[in-house]
Amino acid sequence: MSRKLLLVDDHLLFADAVKFLLESSGADIEAQVFSSLASVLDYLSTDAPVDLLLLDYSMPGTSGIEAVEMAATRRPGLRIAFLSGLDDPQVAGEALQRGVVGWLPKSMPGEALINALNLVLTGERFVPADLLLRQHASPLTPREQDVASLLARGLSDKEIAEQLELQVGTVKVHVKSLLRKFDASNRTQFALRYRGA
Repeated sequence: MSRKLLLVDDHLLFADAVKFLLESSGADIEAQVFSSLASVLDYLSTDAPVDLLLLDYSMPGTSGIEAVEMAATRRPGLRIAFLSGLDDPQVAGEALQRGVVGWLPKSMPGEALINALNLVLTGERFVPADLLLRQHASPLTPREQDVASLLARGLSDKEIAEQLELQVGTVKVHVKSLLRKFDASNRTQFALRYRGA
């Protein structure tokens, strides 16, 4: 059964392009486009099923956080993510603290956007790795960068250790640190965020 996504963006050409991308990708996501906050709030007042609300952060007449609060009032517990042209880690961090489950840059490649949406639709959270790193001001060390690139390719701790000529225990410490820095609960989520950076 396809998941229902409501996409709210006042730039209809962009919104329609995202809808076309989703529908032509075989991602099993049904997108419905709204060009105003008022129209989607009316829709949320009905009993129609919705799996995710994807909001443009910069809708005219309201702040992104206000839009989230209004949507949550209409549909408590609704999963909400932002699609944004803004590249500000503080703004993204505030949104996540308010319960938003994803921050998806409009500059993301199509495949990365679909992967991020699938992640969010399965109950996870998504923030691009570069935003997370800038927010926490903890860039990766050269050794962490080496481990991260192999980890993102799906290598096991033992395989990473062999390639980098490290002890497996050392790799485990790096992997744990990388998962924390990328706010990832597992290796798959880390790989998606690292590649979406």
